[in-house]
Amino acid sequence: MLSYSNAIGGIYDLLIPFVIFLSICMPVRECLPFILALGFIVDNLSGSPFGLYLTFYFWLLVSMRWIIKYLRAGNKLFLSLIVVVAVLIENILVMGTFAFFGPIGELPAEAVKNIALQIFWAVVTGPLFLLSLLAIAKHFNIQLNGAGAAPKT
Repeated sequence: MLSYSNAIGGIYDLLIPFVIFLSICMPVRECLPFILALGFIVDNLSGSPFGLYLTFYFWLLVSMRWIIKYLRAGNKLFLSLIVVVAVLIENILVMGTFAFFGPIGELPAEAVKNIALQIFWAVVTGPLFLLSLLAIAKHFNIQLNGAGAAPKT
């Protein structure tokens, strides 16, 4: 819907930084239903084949939980790179889906331009959104592994 706006043409899925934030800061049992509900809502609103965003958000959650087992989640450059890579993977998934279900397997002429703009906006604003969410989480003493701070007694 927003990709047709001339002012901010090619804006990416703004829920990607939020899904990454949830997968880093919340336990799986709490964030999984929320992420699945977000995917269900976006699938219904986007007009894409049902399950595309639901599946993408689920696998983004699973991959982030797996990645933070091996890499430090507090690294801001790493998190910024993850947002850009997630936008790129989502674009490849959407392009592949529409090319597969399209009339002749062709992509629209504007697809490459929109993807380039989405990658640009992801590089510029994705880290800002994610780091802002992490700053808010730090203010409320939410740790990056999904546990809250120990209560003071």
